[in-house]
Amino acid sequence: MEKIRMIKKIFSFLMCSALSAILIVNFPYSEKNNSHSAKTIPEIQEERKANEEKISQYEKQMAELGENMTSEQAFQDALGEQIYLIQDNISLLNQELDRLGSDIKRADENISYLDFSIVQRQKQLDESIELFKKRLCAMYMSGNNDSMISMLVGSTSFYDMMTRIKVVNNMAEYDQQLINTILSDIESLEKDRRDLETEKQNLKTKLSEQETKKSEKTAEIQSLNDKMSQSVAMAEQLKAQQEKIKRSKDEAQALIGELDRQEIEIQEEIRRKAEEAQRRYEEEERKKQEELLRQQAEQKRLEEQQRLEAENNRNQQQQQQIYDEWLEQRVPQTDSIPPPSEQSYVWPTPDYYYITSPYGERDGAEHRGIDIGDADIHGGNVVAVRSGIVIAVNNSCDHDYGKDGSCGCGGDFGNYVIISHDGTYSSLYAHMSTATVSVGDYVQQGQVVGKVGSTGWSTGPHLHFEIRVDGYADDPMNYVSP
Repeated sequence: MEKIRMIKKIFSFLMCSALSAILIVNFPYSEKNNSHSAKTIPEIQEERKANEEKISQYEKQMAELGENMTSEQAFQDALGEQIYLIQDNISLLNQELDRLGSDIKRADENISYLDFSIVQRQKQLDESIELFKKRLCAMYMSGNNDSMISMLVGSTSFYDMMTRIKVVNNMAEYDQQLINTILSDIESLEKDRRDLETEKQNLKTKLSEQETKKSEKTAEIQSLNDKMSQSVAMAEQLKAQQEKIKRSKDEAQALIGELDRQEIEIQEEIRRKAEEAQRRYEEEERKKQEELLRQQAEQKRLEEQQRLEAENNRNQQQQQQIYDEWLEQRVPQTDSIPPPSEQSYVWPTPDYYYITSPYGERDGAEHRGIDIGDADIHGGNVVAVRSGIVIAVNNSCDHDYGKDGSCGCGGDFGNYVIISHDGTYSSLYAHMSTATVSVGDYVQQGQVVGKVGSTGWSTGPHLHFEIRVDGYADDPMNYVSP
């Protein structure tokens, strides 16, 4: 980026220097031309360079602050993750503490129940012991052996004796069982009591351990929260520094913008003057080019005119040759055929009678016929002014439009028809759009031989009409009348 900016500066300086050199040559320096700015372009560029260096330093500082803020943010994210995990562990510890509390409460209830059971069973045991004591006293007072002898002597039969012995044995077994039951109950109660006390103590120990862990986690969260607060404060401080640097950068950029505006104004003035000089140069070059083109066009026109004159002469020679060949083949006139009169010819273009160019001299040359033109004459009928034989036809020209020069068709006549009337007199119909007869056809007076057009060397639709006597043109108005 810095390299591109430097290249742009160098290119701008060189361009300004070149334009300044042009203006020094073409425009004298005046205070008026430079009155719009108190600074020169090099001074502006030097000041802008200093500001750009400041902006570069600001950008570097902002990049460093951005990295620090990114680090702080990453640190805050890590702290937040740790705090979240520790809070989750504390939640689990609280659940475990709740369960331990419930277990301790349940153990207390079991112990209380056992205490009550022990008391009740102690009462039963006491009653059993008192009963046993009484039986021992009775047995002692009565004597055990004498009682046995008394039971045997007092028996009425052997069966009665056996029954008495069994009863005595059963009583002894009962007493022994009673004693064993009492001792077993006492031992069982004491064992249950000891087990519950042990379980209760274990639960209290676990509860104490969990409370300790909870305290440690709470302290750890507090430490992390303190670090988080410090990190947030640091981030806020970095953000404030970044905003301050950004404002300084914006001020420097605004100053560069103002310098650029001043430089643009100066360059615009240089550009306008350079454009004016270029415009004058181009105008002179344009005039030179136009004069050269005019000379070339004039030369081309002269060459074309010479070519057309040569072609016209050639076409006239060809036409004259056609007439000469016809004269050689014509039938000699006899004295028995009277010369034609005006009444023996009709007008060649019925309904169109306006003569645009008469017979005689025209533009320094001889016009050997008359031109008949009128509004909407294009496509009008052309008729034979007198009966005769068609001796020449050209029907190959398709340049049926107005033009300023010859198209080279039919010796400049375009599409034409020549009719021989008696070997001496002939009529010619030229510039037709099309001919409707062929060589050798015999045509009646008034028969259509073609259509009015603008073929050959014709500036517009019209009929060029000629009367020839022995091949030489004569004024058609001596023979036809509108």
